[in-house]
Amino acid sequence: MIAFPKLRRSAACRLSAPARTAAARLAVAALGLVVLAGCQGRPQPAALSLDSRLRLARTLEAGQGGDAVAVLKDAVAQRPGDASLQGQLAVAAERAGEYGEAVQASRAAAALQGTSLEPWLELGRLELRNDNAAAAVAAYRQASLMAPGSVAALGGLGLAQDMAGDHGLAQAAYRSALAIAPRHWTIRSNLAMSLMLSQQAAAAADSLTEAEFAPGVPRQARHNLALALAALGQQDRMLRVLRLDMGQAEAVAMGQELVAVAAQISPRDRVSQPQIQRQALATPRRARR
Repeated sequence: MIAFPKLRRSAACRLSAPARTAAARLAVAALGLVVLAGCQGRPQPAALSLDSRLRLARTLEAGQGGDAVAVLKDAVAQRPGDASLQGQLAVAAERAGEYGEAVQASRAAAALQGTSLEPWLELGRLELRNDNAAAAVAAYRQASLMAPGSVAALGGLGLAQDMAGDHGLAQAAYRSALAIAPRHWTIRSNLAMSLMLSQQAAAAADSLTEAEFAPGVPRQARHNLALALAALGQQDRMLRVLRLDMGQAEAVAMGQELVAVAAQISPRDRVSQPQIQRQALATPRRARR
């Protein structure tokens, strides 16, 4: 299955509780500093009021407080040019399920940070989560222009193009990424699924052949290979691949599900049910120990 971006949290989200508290206090303290460089160029936004800074500090220290979005929206209203606040609002809004708000804040953060790659990757991820594939394509394309060798940007662009239905363009983006990082298994898996969606099950299986034998391959890649084999009617090999991760009975059950899925997403390839059904009847007791 296509690996939808889970899409990552920033490094700050992975800090320990004491570190988050310290970071929050430092961030709030920084908001109150007078930017001396402002007198040489464009005017800087006014500092947050004391009340807003205290509310923001409490919200950040609480992690996922219910009023995080409201507090951060208030802070952003006072400092709309603060990319850090816009980014924090995007994170809080996503956690609250307010994906439209998250996208809007992320788009503002990306625009404010100009040529920085990470905000555009984050914007693309959020656009996908907000079911706006066309906007995600635009964000990832901008990221690719900023960093032509970025595997993350190319992989994201491929995923967004697949979601938009442009499988040929998606496959070109995946292959560009794999030319840089040939053992990036998430992108290889997404390429295989894209090929399946464009009725190229044989090419999908070929792209993941190594997953059957190579060490350290994630199970998602093997299961995508099994799906392609199901679409080709190669049930014996499909079961052999599945047995790398589970017992015989479980492999047979999952194989039946993959045959049904393959028939839906790759209907032009010949998918045969009887052989896998015979396997199910013949081998349910031979589970792996």
